[in-house]
Amino acid sequence: METISRRNADSSTQSDANSRRVKKTDAAPTSRDVAEESAAIYPDTFAAAPTPEQIAAEAYLIYCARGCGDGGDMDDWLEAERRLSARGLGGSRNDR
Repeated sequence: METISRRNADSSTQSDANSRRVKKTDAAPTSRDVAEESAAIYPDTFAAAPTPEQIAAEAYLIYCARGCGDGGDMDDWLEAERRLSARGLGGSRNDR
């Protein structure tokens, strides 16, 4: 009988140690952490189109770089879209 009791005591000590190991881990990752890791692994999966604000800011930089001349607003906008899309700098789908 003592042998069985010791085994039970030993197994309960082991299960306590296992449960302590589980408790030592940090909290579960947030959905943002998971999304960032997924985006790093599968960049095309989470790529979204650039926002109009991002495009406008980039188009303004292009406008300034070409000397602030009139008449190229559509070309600047399209070039800004192309650059941002190529860089993958669109907002994430979760931000919308």
